[in-house]
Amino acid sequence: MAMLFALALVALLGGAIAASEDDVASGVCSGSCHLHPKLRERIQKDVAWLDDIGGITDAMIRNISLVCDVNIRHQCNVQATRMMIKDGEIYLNSLHPEWRLGPHEFIGFLLELYEASKISKLPDLEFAWNGNDDAADPAFTWTNRAKLEARFHGGPFPILAWSKSERSFASLVPYSGAFRCSEDSFDNMLHRLEELKRVPWHERKKVAFGRWNMFCATYTYGQEALPSGELYTCPRAYLPSQNVKLPEHMDILPLGAANGGPARGTPVPLFHQNAYRYLVSTDGWAVSSKFDKYLLLGSLVIKAASSRKGYYYDALAPDVHFLPCMNQSLGDIVERVKWALEHDAEAQKIAEAAQTFAVKHLHRGARLCYYRTLIEEMGKRMKFTPDCANRKLCIPLGRFLEFLAGTPRYAHSCRLQEVLIRYGVDRSMPQYNASSDADITELLKDPKHWPRDTDIPSLRHEPYFPGRARRARQQRHRQ
Repeated sequence: MAMLFALALVALLGGAIAASEDDVASGVCSGSCHLHPKLRERIQKDVAWLDDIGGITDAMIRNISLVCDVNIRHQCNVQATRMMIKDGEIYLNSLHPEWRLGPHEFIGFLLELYEASKISKLPDLEFAWNGNDDAADPAFTWTNRAKLEARFHGGPFPILAWSKSERSFASLVPYSGAFRCSEDSFDNMLHRLEELKRVPWHERKKVAFGRWNMFCATYTYGQEALPSGELYTCPRAYLPSQNVKLPEHMDILPLGAANGGPARGTPVPLFHQNAYRYLVSTDGWAVSSKFDKYLLLGSLVIKAASSRKGYYYDALAPDVHFLPCMNQSLGDIVERVKWALEHDAEAQKIAEAAQTFAVKHLHRGARLCYYRTLIEEMGKRMKFTPDCANRKLCIPLGRFLEFLAGTPRYAHSCRLQEVLIRYGVDRSMPQYNASSDADITELLKDPKHWPRDTDIPSLRHEPYFPGRARRARQQRHRQ
């Protein structure tokens, strides 16, 4: 049985390695690490403020403690998980609470970062990771970028996020959980690319297909008016109303209907959505976790405009890799679908360009290269030497991944053993034995565990992360 598991693991990794044999992945193992120029520009853009502010200081890192108020309200300790890289090893300086470890967002990020650290020695660094869907929460936005003034009263600090607006001081990273953890993950779909290609273009239905859960993020009501003069509104609520204008060629429906809302759409597994010639993508609470996979499917992607960005979005060009909609007028998707119907060869060319881009630039090797490059750039801006002795919590990431892999509740949230078997864990570190399974379990049980190491008093009331009731009031006001 162990031999069969090992062979299956080798086959899985072999597929990932085979998919990464191109110029982008050529430098992942050692030496130079090559990225798409636009991805490298994104990294430089995201870290530019660190140069303006004078680099990453110890005080800046300790001030992350101020994200939470005295009572640690509104799950504020989920918003910024603190981490350290020291002598190539990664440590956790705070933890997600137990209830937040079920979803794969955090665990996927940890696995990808750990893997990057084993392929290349990463520089010393301290930073945080945004545990919410979107890093445009008020705490992580600029009030005046030119003056380096942020909404967060502790000042800006280095934080990684998989979705943000340009108003955020976060640095973008891949949505690693969606790329590698789920059954319909990008990596699984890439491994089955030849199977996906078996549906030729001429056999795909001439239908713009879209399915999503019915909710509207508050940020959608704060976007600028469209060139048509119309106020932007929630794509997930608006686009289904356009089906009646082109009923034979549009099938855009929410999966769940709100009271009095539009009809419920029939779910279609992601692997089978390449039966449609056109796929409609909308963002949710953050960037869509399906958009990356849509690019792989070989269909023409029609993407609703959004203020949210993913780490590779700058490398995509509208009308080259996808068709934009809701960027000129609310109902312009109808004209986009008509254009695709009348320009079939050009639509197919855009679909093929998207698939080529995804295969070449979004595979695991390329993502690890992105992590490495970002961490190296941030490391150049460090102005102090990190040390576990100066932090109240310092759990080696390898030790924490072992704990997750050995705990039934978390063991199958992502392919933990794949990484642990391949790279192992250094058990000789002093901090390894300082964190037993029992110790970690107790820390996770405390939903308000939040190490503080700043001399600045915490606020009495946390103003940054509104609870559900306040979010609902904000949304009604913006409507």
